[in-house]
Amino acid sequence: MKWTIHPAKLLLTLVALPALLIPALALGYIVYQGGAVISWQFISTSAELSGFGASSGVFSQLAGSLLLAVGACIVATPVALGTALFYQLSNNSRLCHHLELLIYLLQAVPPIVYGLFGLILFVQIFSLGVSLIAGMLVLAMVLLPMLTLNNITSLQRIAIEQTDAARALGLTESALVLRVWLRQSRRELITGQLLAIARALSETAPILFTATVFSGVVWPDSLLSPVTTLQTHIFYLAQEGNHPQSIDVAWGSALVLVITIVLFSLLARALKPSGGNL
Repeated sequence: MKWTIHPAKLLLTLVALPALLIPALALGYIVYQGGAVISWQFISTSAELSGFGASSGVFSQLAGSLLLAVGACIVATPVALGTALFYQLSNNSRLCHHLELLIYLLQAVPPIVYGLFGLILFVQIFSLGVSLIAGMLVLAMVLLPMLTLNNITSLQRIAIEQTDAARALGLTESALVLRVWLRQSRRELITGQLLAIARALSETAPILFTATVFSGVVWPDSLLSPVTTLQTHIFYLAQEGNHPQSIDVAWGSALVLVITIVLFSLLARALKPSGGNL
């Protein structure tokens, strides 16, 4: 049997191959380097207040990352859901068009710009300082466009017949939202939350200016206290190129961060409704 490959398909395959191989090789190298360092003790213990690069425990950094990500998602969710419901209930197509355009523009803003904005607004003007709450607010701004678009898409997937039937039965707008829309789209909404947490765990620049310190903190005393995170931990240790142990810890921290993001992504995948798209 003679095999023939269309030149266009071959060209597309060759163009797409680096997009598949480079991330796979990078991930494999992180696993190779970090696998030699990572252990249960590495994950479950915290670094000392001093000697930040020489300590090998990353529990406080992992906890700080999760606190910021989950807190940002909690802050952003009501605004995102409210915006999505307004979009669905509005009869003004022109207003909805401008609202959608604004959301896409906000999504295109680089995270570092949000970080600088948060530094000026929350840290300096509102006098929150470098703190957990300031980091949550900045990350919430980063997540807001993503969550809003996900919520709009989730609500739009509800069959129009269900909405029409609910209105024909005399349900008020609030009853329609609570009994039909939110009930029918709850799994997709939860999936969006998990993906937003995974996205927040991958952000470094916004929290670098507003929430984190490199040493001196194991656990935040309050919302107004700074935190340490895996993202900034890796950033700091990667600069200690002449210290082999610091580089080893950086690779281990990177692997822990990748595993955490993958776990949230897989959980979102598992909760995805049949026929839905992530």
